[in-house]
Formats: sequence, structure tokens, C-alpha cells
Amino acid sequence: MKPFTFKATTHSTAPASIGKPVGSAVMEAVIDEPGPVEVDTVGTDWEANLSGLLNLKHPKAVAAGLKERKEPIKIYTHVVRHPAHGFFLVDTGVSQRLVEDPTGVGVGFMLKKYGGIDKMNPRPSTAQVIEAQGVPLAGVFMTHLHLDHVSGFPDIPLDVPVYTGADEAEARLFLNAVAQGTNNHLLEGRPPLQELQFERDPDGKLAGVNDVFGDGSFFAILTPGHTIGHLSFLARTPDGAVLMTGDVSHTRWGWENDVEPGTFLAERDASRESLLALKALSKRHPKMDVRLGHQA
Repeated sequence: MKPFTFKATTHSTAPASIGKPVGSAVMEAVIDEPGPVEVDTVGTDWEANLSGLLNLKHPKAVAAGLKERKEPIKIYTHVVRHPAHGFFLVDTGVSQRLVEDPTGVGVGFMLKKYGGIDKMNPRPSTAQVIEAQGVPLAGVFMTHLHLDHVSGFPDIPLDVPVYTGADEAEARLFLNAVAQGTNNHLLEGRPPLQELQFERDPDGKLAGVNDVFGDGSFFAILTPGHTIGHLSFLARTPDGAVLMTGDVSHTRWGWENDVEPGTFLAERDASRESLLALKALSKRHPKMDVRLGHQA
């Protein structure tokens, strides 16, 4: 008998009105060409158990003598500016309101107690990041719907569209019994989540790719494992390609040693496959700037 599980959120969803599925070959044909998108990455201080961030049972971690400890990390939001489509965020950063009054913005008791909110340092806050752009926020692209990635939502205007991977909201886990209520509160009053669509990669190099703006400048890459609908993003900038891995890899050590996250994932085999697929992509395009989930 399967254990009873919960969706990440019961907030409504709809197929995204932007983006089209493409093969990885379409994306890789233009990766090394300069593009029009600008990306700035903003990080706020946090910490987490290393055993969640990194599989300490992996032979490489054992050989390196890595042990459980509190690991200093960052919560990132990526500021993405497209010359025609405007200013977007990849993940939401951290709201000062959420840190100061988690109950007031809908964070449930268990997440408030055990989610590490008291260790979040919103400097700068999401509101400050948005204000600094001087133009309205056009949308938010979510790598996934975990607390440390949705913690800026209290500062996101309610009418701003939110884009996720297909099935990210519907993905079922027992742990969502704790997270679902918080996600529902943070998404309350917003339009349906816009689910970017994917098709099987004909070249088999990646799980799926979506040309988000239809001009080959910004791609969503389906990277399941951490969550079933987890996304990574690739932007073509004037200085070259920027890959935002999300939580495919939390740490620099994990990325460099091909070791997937520890307890912070849904499916270990899929998580490892997504990590190795992005590593292979970066090796095929060695000038790519890789920005990891929680460490530089």
C-alpha cells in the first residue's frame, strides 16, 4: 500500500502562454553565441545541514571524510532582463516580511519551527531587488516550490505571472503535508501557475528543453529529481551563456565531484541523472558560467 501523499500546492495551474518545446540540439546550436539577455545573481545568507545538501553516503563524500555540519549557503534570486520582454526573476529570494512575521504571511507552524527561517538574512530583500530595477516585474520563473525558493513571494505583486515546470504543483510527496499549506497561502490571490511545457528530447541528452521567449535567448531545462517538475534555466548574455542549475546541485563540492544532494530530494536516481546531464552540457560548452543552487 502506497503512503498517503500531498501535492506541493492545490493552487490552480494552466499551460503556460509562452514558450515552446525544442530539442537540446536547437539550444546547443546557439549556446556559444552571445545573446541579448542580462543576468544578475543576488544572494542572501543562510545555512543548512550538509547531509541535506550533499549525499554524505556517496563513496566520494566518504573518501573525502565529509561529515554532518551546518553549511553556510546562499538563497539566490536571478534577475533576468530581456530587451523586448522585460524584467523577470528566477526564484524569489527572501522577503523581510516572511522573516519578521512568518505566521502573518501564511507560513505553517512546522515550517516556521524547522524550516530555518530564523537563519535567513534578507539583505537585500526581494522588495529591494525589485525596486532597484526601476521597472515593473514581468514574471517569476520557479526552479521549484520549496520554502527557500518561494520565500520572496510576500514581496511579489499578486498580478505577476509565475511559471513552473509541468507537474511541479501536482507532484506528490508525504513531506508536502508540511509545505502545502504554506505554498497555498503564498500563492493565494495570484493567477494560475503557468506550467512550461516539455517534450522528450529527441537527442536524449536532456529530459526536455523549452525556448521560453521563442527567440533562442532563454531556455528552461527540465531537470527532475529534486522535485518531479524541477527546472534549470539557461540565458544567452552578451558575455556568454549563464546556466542556473537550481537545486540540481546545491554546493560547489557536489558539482565538482558529481555528487547529488542528500536528503533534500524526491528521487535520488533522477536527481543524479539530472546532475550528470547538466555537467555533460557544461563540458560540451566549457565557457558557460554555471551558477549553482546555493553556493558560488
